[in-house]
Amino acid sequence: MEQKKGSPGGKPANKAAPKGKVSNYDFRQNTVQTGKVVKNYDFRKPKKFTKENLRGLNTVSEHLIRIFSSNLSGLLRVFCEVTQLDIQECKYSEFLHGIPDKTLVGIIDMVDAVTDDNKCTMMAYFPSTIDFFMIDILLGGGGTSYRLDRGFTDIEIAILENFYYKVSHYLTESWKSLDDIRFDLKRYETNPKLAQFAGTEDSVVVMSFQIKIREITDVFSFCMPAVELDTMLRQSLKKQSKNNPTKGDGDKDMQRRENLEESLKGSTMELTAVLDNIYLDMQDIVNLKVSDVIPLNKRIDENIVLTVEGEPKFIVRVGDRKIKKSVKICGTVSGSDVNEFYNNY
Repeated sequence: MEQKKGSPGGKPANKAAPKGKVSNYDFRQNTVQTGKVVKNYDFRKPKKFTKENLRGLNTVSEHLIRIFSSNLSGLLRVFCEVTQLDIQECKYSEFLHGIPDKTLVGIIDMVDAVTDDNKCTMMAYFPSTIDFFMIDILLGGGGTSYRLDRGFTDIEIAILENFYYKVSHYLTESWKSLDDIRFDLKRYETNPKLAQFAGTEDSVVVMSFQIKIREITDVFSFCMPAVELDTMLRQSLKKQSKNNPTKGDGDKDMQRRENLEESLKGSTMELTAVLDNIYLDMQDIVNLKVSDVIPLNKRIDENIVLTVEGEPKFIVRVGDRKIKKSVKICGTVSGSDVNEFYNNY
């Protein structure tokens, strides 16, 4: 059988995609695909967002996940799990294509908390299933009427508007780790196509999160113009480098470690000085009384082990301090000391 040229196995060669055709952006793809996703890079439309800025947004998203999970669970009295899906750059038109028309979105201004200058405007999108679930719960329902294919009434819009105000406060808290930015709800739109805060061909950065509430599993996202966001993040990094000119990645890790150690200083742990381990018959233990003497296998001047929450950590020596018994730390336990401790105790 004759094979076509350039198509091994007799299969027809793949035709090139029509010039100028762009695939639609799907911010839900990580929910239906498993494994590593490989994408073709379009050199005609280079990415404007740097990896350094993406790392900054990853820090924000970590705080956002924690704040959203706790606050939504408290607001709805229902366990809520939030996980990050992806942070991607795409065209604004591609993002709008993946959002249904009958959806309420919030337009939020990102304002400098010091100068009150508007640095950027973003869109907050929550799917209708989550919106109707929240409305049903907040109005005293059981949270079962959420798969509705219709628009929102005035009362429902008022409830969701109050929710978007809370979302803006959550964003303000999560962004404090990166910069002193305040998020203010500017307006809402019942049709995402009318929320033209960016040009349809402009590049935007989309932060996508998966939310699980009871049997609902859906995706909400935040869309921000890439150019304005890149400028804002560059200014934030310059401000941080100016305040900490000698800090690098290692110093940041050290700072985080110091902050963690500082937060743990107020916690309490049990220390136990283990004198010795002996075995007695139950009859002897029952007959123990005051002034009985129990001989130990260690000398009074011999080192013993000090445990922290049951784990051997230090070698100590018993002594007196004023009128109290005490131990003096002589060093840390070695591997042989740990083995001997667990074998004997």
